[in-house]
Amino acid sequence: MKRSRFGVAAAIGGFIAEWACTAAAQPAYGADTATGSFLTVLTERLEFTVKEVPALGRHLARLPEVIDGRTALLLLGIVVAGLAAEYIARLLLNRSRVAAFDRLVGHSPLRAFVRAMLLDLLAVVALAVAARVVLNQIGGNQTVGGKIGLQVFDLLLYWRLFNLLFRVWLRPATPEGRIAPVDDAAARGLLVALNWVVVLPLLGSHFARALITTGAGSDVTSAAIIIYAPLIAAALVWVVWHWRNEMAAWLAAMVSERKIGRQLKLDAAKRWWMAGLVFYGLMGVAAVYAALTESHTAARGMSTIESALLVLLLFETLMHRVTRHIVSELPMAGDVVADCLRLIARLYVAIIIADAVMVKVLGAMTQQEWAVHDRGAKIAAITLVAIYAFWRFVRFRMDSYIAANPLPSADAAADPEDEVKVAASRLRTLMPLVRAMAGSVILVVGGLLVLSELGVNITPLIAGASVFGLAVSFGSQSLVRDVVSGIFFLAEDAFRIGEYVDCSKVKGTVEGFSVRCLKLRHQNGQLHIVPFGQVGHITNFSRDWTVVKFNLAFAPGTDVELLRKTVKKIGTDMMEEPAFKPILMQPLKMQGVVDIKDSSLIVRFKFMARPKNPSAIQRMGVRRMYEQLPKLGIRFATPIMPFTIPGMVPMGTATAGPAAAPPAAPPPEAPAAPAKAAE
Repeated sequence: MKRSRFGVAAAIGGFIAEWACTAAAQPAYGADTATGSFLTVLTERLEFTVKEVPALGRHLARLPEVIDGRTALLLLGIVVAGLAAEYIARLLLNRSRVAAFDRLVGHSPLRAFVRAMLLDLLAVVALAVAARVVLNQIGGNQTVGGKIGLQVFDLLLYWRLFNLLFRVWLRPATPEGRIAPVDDAAARGLLVALNWVVVLPLLGSHFARALITTGAGSDVTSAAIIIYAPLIAAALVWVVWHWRNEMAAWLAAMVSERKIGRQLKLDAAKRWWMAGLVFYGLMGVAAVYAALTESHTAARGMSTIESALLVLLLFETLMHRVTRHIVSELPMAGDVVADCLRLIARLYVAIIIADAVMVKVLGAMTQQEWAVHDRGAKIAAITLVAIYAFWRFVRFRMDSYIAANPLPSADAAADPEDEVKVAASRLRTLMPLVRAMAGSVILVVGGLLVLSELGVNITPLIAGASVFGLAVSFGSQSLVRDVVSGIFFLAEDAFRIGEYVDCSKVKGTVEGFSVRCLKLRHQNGQLHIVPFGQVGHITNFSRDWTVVKFNLAFAPGTDVELLRKTVKKIGTDMMEEPAFKPILMQPLKMQGVVDIKDSSLIVRFKFMARPKNPSAIQRMGVRRMYEQLPKLGIRFATPIMPFTIPGMVPMGTATAGPAAAPPAAPPPEAPAAPAKAAE
């Protein structure tokens, strides 16, 4: 009898399976009769088994006749010698284990974990050798003492192997090598709890096997199970309740902060004990049912489920320990591989559980009937893993590109003197939208492929999706217009993030967009959200090149030819400078005199540059003209004052040292403030 005989599904599944099969064999109008017949048989079987309790007592009283004192001492010696050998070996290897942690855990935690596990495995080997030596003293395996001794040996070895796994993951005495994300107190408590969870069902199952070995009948064995199964179930319920907080801390610590559904996972981790109480509460009922019906199929299925879930817990904990040091906003390659391995393990466990539930626990299918579904489930799992790995790789490449090409800062236009990225590339602009669309396509296509492999007819799903899409398109015409207009604007590369555009009613810097609307940040800080359907046209001020023209006022009598040559020299020099060479496409030059008014000569200048801070080039050109032109005798225009205040120096004049020029003839070294007029 397996220890999983105390599983909850053995109680529910076995009862439902037998009841369903009995009911299915009856006509529809005989359902009540079938149920009543089954309950009657079950009640009679229970009464008969309870009557065998005195026979159980008589059998236990005859055990000293079957097992003599020497054999009993040797049976006890198997346990004592094995545990003592393991303890001594652990003490001798403790220094090597601690040294491995101190030396390797800092730069190679995986090697430290493997080396420490091998050292602990040596201790279990010592236990097996010592226990085997004592077992050989009992006699051959054909005798009753030899058979019971082999059961005790198996029980001890099975328990210590589970203890080895739990100890390797928890490490109560060496926190630097601990795999489970818990503190020292929780690690000690969980190690004790997990040992009780393993030992109690083992004792029950091996005690039933020992009764059969010593000559007890099936009825006597069933009577024993009916007596001790509720006690074991009550003890396991107490274990779950007593250490519920420690296990909740273990499970909650493995919930990643970067994954979706974090709060839901945290709630499930903190309330795991509810399912645990129900599970172990029904264990006793399952054991009694298995004893009465003598059907071990459901018990073996639950054993498979229990082992699979336990292995999955240890695997998830190990993967969490390996990847918890990967701290990045981007999904690193190691994180992608870890997630794929997690998915493989979860799907494999899901297939094993489905097989156990459908074939063994519920008995809904035979092994031959399930083989077809099992093959489809495995192919679907492989397809899902391939699709997930492909999506994570695509997303990893997209996120890496996004990180390597950051968007322009929101205040790029506010500080044009700095070297800032004014506009993003077309691919960088479309990358978030492409990522969302790729994820949606992969999700839909992959989901349909997986469902198809599972045997689900996807034709109605495709037809239903088509009808639903048609209904949405008719009911949301404005939304469809926005989406279609946005697709055409994006396809024509009408704008990019960071560019300054005019959309008829509003203008601003493109800060973001979706398939429906465009987000424009005004230079004063307002954020405009404009649906694409309302955009009549887009005027892009940041594309390819721009020509900047501006006017300056000079004093009458200015040598225009000298001014032209000087400005041309300034523009040529700026074209050769590294700071302006990538930006200037045509140098700063004078176009000519455009007007004469207010006793001033209005001259127009222009230059061609790339749309990356052209105002900075204009300011630098005006500054150099302001510094160089007065030295050549070229004066800027000065305003005409209608009257003069005594003692006031006219605007545009300045003293050039101790010998200042008279106010009527200001020196050329004292230029007036420039006058700028935009065309």
